[in-house]
Amino acid sequence: MDITDSRGIITHNKSNNSIYCFYLQHDLTKDSVPQYSFPPHETKANEDDINLIVKPHWEEYIKTCDNQKLRYYIIEKDTVDKYGWETIFSKNIYNKKYLFTVEELDHLNWTIIYE
Repeated sequence: MDITDSRGIITHNKSNNSIYCFYLQHDLTKDSVPQYSFPPHETKANEDDINLIVKPHWEEYIKTCDNQKLRYYIIEKDTVDKYGWETIFSKNIYNKKYLFTVEELDHLNWTIIYE
């Protein structure tokens, strides 16, 4: 029986801007647009967002990441409106980027605050 990983990365958007949050195995490139549902859900100012993984578990997924660190990106809606997703990925444009191991996410209680 497969058991899903119930942990999710929760992002508290405490900024005055709408944001998009997503994770990748590699840095942004024109070829790294995620295969899962994209573009990500827009998180409005002062809302929360959660990023889940179904399979594999986070530990297994992060082992496949460059340097075994998950890339977690936050991009403001204004940035997307200005550049578009294709330019954002091809020119590696973002507002905030985090690199995480599972242990680092555990230490943060899987919660990120964006201000």
